[in-house]
Amino acid sequence: MAKAWKHLLNFRCTGCANCCREPIVLVTDEDIRRIISHTSQKASQIVRFYQPDEIDWSSRNPGWITFKSGQRIMGLRRNRHGCQYLGKDDLCTIYEHRPITCRRYPFDVEFDSEGNIELLGISNTVECLYELDGYNSPGQIKALCKWEEEDEIPYFQKVKSWNRRKKTGGKRKFLKHLGF
Repeated sequence: MAKAWKHLLNFRCTGCANCCREPIVLVTDEDIRRIISHTSQKASQIVRFYQPDEIDWSSRNPGWITFKSGQRIMGLRRNRHGCQYLGKDDLCTIYEHRPITCRRYPFDVEFDSEGNIELLGISNTVECLYELDGYNSPGQIKALCKWEEEDEIPYFQKVKSWNRRKKTGGKRKFLKHLGF
């Protein structure tokens, strides 16, 4: 029996850039390092710390950072048009250095116990005007998910160690804690 999601491997981006305008893109310290290597920006120019009411992300998910001012989540800084790296031509100005979340988008992926793709979906966080005349290999999608996990696990450990500290600090101290 063919898997009901196999046709989604034919996803092709149409360049509408809705995914760059609307959602908050969560980042890890490794994402920031890649962007710094390309832009020479400071970490504080790349990220913003979003409040819980600004993003639909469960409070049980790792990544919530405890500051004196409350819980925050680290994401790419935005401007009035969306992501600060979205060009006027609707193309990403840091494409080769973009966060892994952006690379994996729009796929929502679940794996079986052997690490094979069990379920593949198109994210519904924004309206995505895609076509189904392209091709994405399961191996490429799996590799991106593995890369994402390899970056997230150490980042979440750093967040956890920050949150366990008795003395809380601000955003600059957190970025210093990450090595910036």
